[in-house]
Amino acid sequence: MRKVRICIAQINYHSANIQKHVERIKSIIQDKKESDLIVFPELILHGHPSFEKPEGFLYRRMKIVYSSVSEELYRFIKQIKARVVIGEVKRRGDLYYNVATYIDRHTIQSYAKTHVHWTENFVPGKKLQTFTWPFGKLGISICFDAAFSEVWRVSALKGAEVLVNISAVPASFPSEYMWLRCRGAALNNQAFVVYANRPGLLFSGKSAVFSPRGEVVTSAGTRETLIDAAIDLAEVRTWRRTEKILPNRRAHLYRDITTRQKAHEP
Repeated sequence: MRKVRICIAQINYHSANIQKHVERIKSIIQDKKESDLIVFPELILHGHPSFEKPEGFLYRRMKIVYSSVSEELYRFIKQIKARVVIGEVKRRGDLYYNVATYIDRHTIQSYAKTHVHWTENFVPGKKLQTFTWPFGKLGISICFDAAFSEVWRVSALKGAEVLVNISAVPASFPSEYMWLRCRGAALNNQAFVVYANRPGLLFSGKSAVFSPRGEVVTSAGTRETLIDAAIDLAEVRTWRRTEKILPNRRAHLYRDITTRQKAHEP
């Protein structure tokens, strides 16, 4: 199977009633379960700690309530045989991780954000991952990860033909920059890029799907919405055969990027 139906759920987090919020997520998944992949934004399941008052309130709730929220949603997704990528918080002891989780009827696979923004208090993940799904390999990154071309390239080298970035990009950061990063990642790695961002007053929205040539397949505005895209993974292999980027890499020339060097700051 090479044709894939993608749904991006560009919705926001509503903390007033967590159970109502989870039911809304489940309702979207139920309505869109025929899609081959449903993608939700960063931290959409539990919320973002910096927006919870007083500071640390979300972390305390994780110890009491929120750990069961994820398990409930996982069971639901497996039961209705959907495929979902969703952003959440995971707790290991007193450590908290910003996580993207892929769930289908057979598996639950998680990636912890490796490039944590300096305004966040999460523990950085230690590994870039690609997930196995029925269409091959799926690369997943989170928000600020998009600024690092190495993240996208590693996923492509591991065989990913679809690269997903889930985000909560603030409205103060121009959405055009995220689009440039995603379009460049799609073109340079010859893969489809699925960008799912949170909307609303605090976030920039503008979720989109980009083709392996960096073209816009579909996009959203700044408000809450669901957008659908039908992509053909045959385009990836056709373009990779035509423009042979990955086979012509000269890895020995790139060793400097694997060594720790002091950044040149202005």
